[in-house]
Amino acid sequence: MKRIEVQRRFSDLDPLGHVNNVAYHDYLQEARMGLISELDAVVNDDYAQVVVSQEIRHVKPLGYSREPVVIEAQVVDLARTSYSIVYRILDEQGEVAAEATTRLAVVDATTGRPMRMPESLRERLLAAQ
Repeated sequence: MKRIEVQRRFSDLDPLGHVNNVAYHDYLQEARMGLISELDAVVNDDYAQVVVSQEIRHVKPLGYSREPVVIEAQVVDLARTSYSIVYRILDEQGEVAAEATTRLAVVDATTGRPMRMPESLRERLLAAQ
């Protein structure tokens, strides 16, 4: 499991002083890119990866803090053409504020059509489990 720190921005807050639910998607994107960028697995001439679905379960609100949000991310459920990343978003006390899952599909970089995951990508993703 990879731990990624994401800085909260004042603009992430809603009128109640909580991090707005839309900002959670930005946080997950930061974590996802942090995870798969390190694997050198984002995009190349042969394939790309696209988000198919994303689900967030909010456990408790996040307020503003100078401390970063810590996101634990792990690759799970590798299939022929897709895989998932599961996340735990932790507040400054290390308590779970949200849990999320993103499903990604591997697509042909030229046509955008789903394709079988290249073995080299599968091996890198297996290392992130």
